[in-house]
Amino acid sequence: MPHISAPPPPPPLPSGIKAAAPVAGSRTKDPPAVINISGDECGWAWEYPELHLGCYLNRVCQYTPPKRCQYYSVPSILQVGPTCGLTALSMLLNGNPTAAEILQNAIAQEYTINGEMFSAQYLYELTRKHLHGHGHGACQLHEGRLECDKVKELLRAGGCLLVPYDADVNHAPCLKSGHRAHWALIVGYLADAHDKFYVLARHGKTRNLAVWPLDDLSESNANLREFAQPKGYPDLAFLQPPGGLGGSLGLRERAILINGLPQQILHVR
Repeated sequence: MPHISAPPPPPPLPSGIKAAAPVAGSRTKDPPAVINISGDECGWAWEYPELHLGCYLNRVCQYTPPKRCQYYSVPSILQVGPTCGLTALSMLLNGNPTAAEILQNAIAQEYTINGEMFSAQYLYELTRKHLHGHGHGACQLHEGRLECDKVKELLRAGGCLLVPYDADVNHAPCLKSGHRAHWALIVGYLADAHDKFYVLARHGKTRNLAVWPLDDLSESNANLREFAQPKGYPDLAFLQPPGGLGGSLGLRERAILINGLPQQILHVR
């Protein structure tokens, strides 16, 4: 099995970066997205503070600008409880409906008990319902590796993805066999000077924009095989689909492709 190494600890913030205060009641220790960034590293992105910080912290395109980069500036929403998939869907919908409102619908459809979403098929059904006004084919369920031309072409065309993966302690993709399953909303991409393909992501455990290699996310998505009781919720019951995480209704090698968002896409380069 391929091994994904966690990125090295980020360097200290350059002078001029001022982190906003954490949101009251949030469960994440990460600082929210910041403004007023200055400094030489990743200077090509200085007009886009969230992108600038994301690339700086992940050491992506530090001194050489990317060949191509575009993304949607989607406001972050922090999840409450084990609702990462529903929160990612709410971010896709610009917060309307809220994750709490989607949760009530998901419970009524018997897709979840506490907000957990261990079935890409179930989240796809919810996504399709809430995108019904965006025309036929607004979203589709992808089966197979994410590291493929189909996904790259979708992102280049301004599309988005809802992707399950294993989240490491820094929320980056890792390989834990599905024991740390989490959902992210992919809002754009970046191709560096060597044509390495990165995705730009939002998820419910931080306000920062994440920047991950697509091949790392693809490997993490493909390793979602089995459920493990989340340490933060030792007493909650969680609903798994027939066949478990690795089955046809589960998470392994599954993602939801969305043709685009109504918001304006930012073409950085």
